Amino acid sequence: MDITDKRVLITGGASGIGWALAERLLAAGCRVMICDFNEQALDETAKLNLPDLAVCFCDVSDRSQVERLAEDTWQALGGVDLLFANAGVGVPLSPLLQQEDDHARWVFEVNFFGAWNTIQVFAPRMLSQGTPCHFTVTGSENSICVPAPLLGAYNASKHAVLGLTETLDIETPEFFGVSILCPALVATNIAASLTRIPESYGGPVAVPAGAGGRGFTPEQVADSALAGVQAGDFYIFSHHCNTSMIESRMNQQLATIGRQTSADDGSDIIDTGPMLGGLFKQLSACNMDQAKADSDG
Repeated sequence: MDITDKRVLITGGASGIGWALAERLLAAGCRVMICDFNEQALDETAKLNLPDLAVCFCDVSDRSQVERLAEDTWQALGGVDLLFANAGVGVPLSPLLQQEDDHARWVFEVNFFGAWNTIQVFAPRMLSQGTPCHFTVTGSENSICVPAPLLGAYNASKHAVLGLTETLDIETPEFFGVSILCPALVATNIAASLTRIPESYGGPVAVPAGAGGRGFTPEQVADSALAGVQAGDFYIFSHHCNTSMIESRMNQQLATIGRQTSADDGSDIIDTGPMLGGLFKQLSACNMDQAKADSDG
């Protein structure tokens, strides 16, 4: 999809990958709305006073705030052609069996339910425009493999985001493009999100000095993201180092299913893909008929 002169929303847009995306899209002639729950970063961005940039506070884990964000975005831009659901948080490093329940719930509230809320609120509006658009969700290398220990809840949240994004892709028409961005280590300030954990999820956690300073630059990842959107890719990768982990997981799955099952076991007649795919088409047709009936009065 072409990315010039578009109306853009970026969640988690005041710093890191989100802000790098905003800078590039502004340079491409886009009008951009960014939201974030980091008020200090938002204030610093607002002070730039850029004519084609609007800023808004939003905690994407709060559905009512996302609904208000949609109203503000449509008022400011008149619609959305490109959406980057980029908001996300980290988790305190801890072995899985010692990880705090509150921290696990919090990372799911932001990483998974933040993407869920953004999809549920914005995708119907974008679809109703009836024009080419693209929805990109920021996942992680942790969406397609488990690269390291100590990140159990984060790994799970990003795997869940992949399933959510894949479902959005197969359930939307061709003019509605969908991508998942899967970067590895990026030199962002995501670790600082730990200092903003709400009291209801255990409260802030101290961050070691220098945390978040390693990895590819946000600009490198933003360039990969925009190239992937332009190419219409579903998976967008920025780090070649993930190749071996993707191959390892796939090879293990193929070797195991080949050993444990047989091609003539008859399971093709109960393959849920075709079964539910047919049901989805029926439901979609019924919904279209109902929408037409409602419009006819």
